[in-house]
Amino acid sequence: MAWFFERKEEIGREEMKSLVIKSANECLNRICKKPKKVLLLPPDITRAHSGAGWITEIFYNFFAQMAEVYVIPTLGQHVPHTEEQNRWMFGNIPEDKILKHNWRTDGKRLGIVPADYVKKITGGLADWDIPISINRLVMEEPWDIIINIGHVVPHEVLGFANHNKNYFIG
Repeated sequence: MAWFFERKEEIGREEMKSLVIKSANECLNRICKKPKKVLLLPPDITRAHSGAGWITEIFYNFFAQMAEVYVIPTLGQHVPHTEEQNRWMFGNIPEDKILKHNWRTDGKRLGIVPADYVKKITGGLADWDIPISINRLVMEEPWDIIINIGHVVPHEVLGFANHNKNYFIG
């Protein structure tokens, strides 16, 4: 359920900033009044056009006044950002607060979609187990607030970019 929304042809930067701060305040009111650890999950640089980088920076600056805040760019299986790319995308967020994601080593297996179910729903086009993994830091750290940042759009390969693809690898 949406907490609030704006329906317009275009939302300018100042209005977007006020909406992000409104969202952050809603997190404090609805999720945790005094967070100690906050995790921000923006898309990677391939989705920079969405404005998610500066939205992440606004969230970071808001929560950093009261909590430890970390960012994990949701790379999926893309190459990790360089320090220069992080600076370009995330502005003044300190590099040591931007955690690297390595999909080969950082995944925590949550389970699998069994091959027989995959075969059934694909009409036999696929017939193998599909692993369900998430970055271990999302599961193993004591986060008070986790914010998934970005716009939901059709993905070039499968499903939708952002939304749950920000959590699950691949």
